[in-house]
Amino acid sequence: MRRLTSALGYTVAVLTIVVAVVGPMFWFGFFSRAAAKTSLRIDPTYTGGDPVRTIARDAYQIVIYKPVPKRAPLSAIGAFVQIVWKPASALPAAVSEPLDLDGDGRPDCEVSFQAPRDPKVKLLVSVKPLNNLVKPMNAVSKDSFASLIARVNDTIVVRVPLR
Repeated sequence: MRRLTSALGYTVAVLTIVVAVVGPMFWFGFFSRAAAKTSLRIDPTYTGGDPVRTIARDAYQIVIYKPVPKRAPLSAIGAFVQIVWKPASALPAAVSEPLDLDGDGRPDCEVSFQAPRDPKVKLLVSVKPLNNLVKPMNAVSKDSFASLIARVNDTIVVRVPLR
């Protein structure tokens, strides 16, 4: 009886280890498929929202995203519009673009920044408002989540704060 109890104990221990190692691989796929079937989405505050339009230039594109409103009255992250220049390797050394953010056919701001080839160089962006839609930015790197410039892979992302 003692040998049987010992053998059953070891068998259960080995099976527990097998389930602990193999189980997550099965359950991860199950939960991933279940989450994909729902309408869960990452908050636009983190993704920048959905692209609205693309402006094609000779060697690069400018993608303007849908405005992201301020989420809560006490939130530190204000409203912004995300703009992406891609590919960064095709940008001229100095970029200065008047951009229509709301799609009314008139430029709302002028975005200016240097686009060095070295990805380790700190980027600075300036935004000159041409109407009351946007807030000005002067030599900003990463002031907040709603006003920043960042190099992401072969793109340059700028977030312009809204009033």
